[in-house]
This record gives sequence, structure tokens and C-alpha cells, in this order.
Amino acid sequence: MSDKMRNSQDVPEDNHGIEVLERSEQQLQPPSMYKVILLNDDYTPMEFVIDVLIRFFRHNEEQATQIMLAVHTQGKGVCGIYSKDVAETKSAQVNQYSRQHKHPLLCEVEPLED
Repeated sequence: MSDKMRNSQDVPEDNHGIEVLERSEQQLQPPSMYKVILLNDDYTPMEFVIDVLIRFFRHNEEQATQIMLAVHTQGKGVCGIYSKDVAETKSAQVNQYSRQHKHPLLCEVEPLED
């Protein structure tokens, strides 16, 4: 190739016509995490709260009982910590399940504070 035909966009001849691209390192950030919280009310039976904790959050009966007691005595209890989409989905599932069973149990999502 003559120097006249070569310009700054051409690939140097020593690369045999292969262009090499450099990839910059990207730092991935972990997703923001959220708490799924059950709120106390005066009408939902304790057994139903335990059922919700086992069914939707995969707690064993002992863990579910401890969380239920925290909800009952402190007004709210953390069911689990998840990414935003998972937390919102679980909260919506619990609220829908509670309404289907005619209970006023409420589940909310709050950002996890660092």
C-alpha cells in the first residue's frame, strides 16, 4: 500500500488487517437492597402471620414465630432482605394473599440503610 492511500483510519500493516479494541474495566455495583416488613394489626391471627412467613419467605417454624412475635410486640418485623424487584414482588404477593383470606395484614418495602 502506498503512503498516499494510507490515512489515519487505516489499520497499521503490522496487525495483518486485524483491528484490536481495548476494553476498559467496569466496576459493577451491587444492587441496592430492601427490607420486606410486616406491620402489626389487631385482627390478623398469629397463625396466619406464621403461615405467610413460611410460605413466602421460606422461614422455618421457629424463625417465623420469632418474626411474628417481633411484629406483635414491636409493631413491625423484617421478613427478609432482597433486591428491589424481589422485595416488591414478595410484598405484593403477601398483600394479595392476605386480602384473599380476608385479613388486613400489610407488607411494605423499605430501603436497607447502610
